[in-house]
Amino acid sequence: MKTKLITAVIAAFCAGAASAGDFGSEQEAQDIAKMMSGIIQSDGLDAGIAAMHDTAKPFTTSTLGIHLFEDGIIVGDNREPELLAASYMEVEDLTGDPMWPRSVAAADAKTDAILEWYHYDTESEYSYACYSEWAIEGSAIVMVCR
Repeated sequence: MKTKLITAVIAAFCAGAASAGDFGSEQEAQDIAKMMSGIIQSDGLDAGIAAMHDTAKPFTTSTLGIHLFEDGIIVGDNREPELLAASYMEVEDLTGDPMWPRSVAAADAKTDAILEWYHYDTESEYSYACYSEWAIEGSAIVMVCR
């Protein structure tokens, strides 16, 4: 029974992971993360938060899910503003595991965290590949999901 459950979870994960990318490419995610990180590094986290909602910048209208974190708290989000002020140290994805350790590990490696969440548009279960990087080492992470 346990083996069947594990096999089903792995199969569902792999099937979902194959669909990651509905919102943009890996390169687009990296480019927009670097752009946001640059704003934060040069002008501070508040400037990054403001840029998220500046219609002259690509963040507000991006189909990618762009998230800003300060010490594990989501402080900027272009697609799910209802998550603002949520602690990702406590928020679990659909696997039942907290998302923050995967986000930090991805930022440390400048790679993707795989997060199981709801599709931004259809609300069905979806596997997001979320490129993550430190904008401020040890404090602020930019995560861009596709």
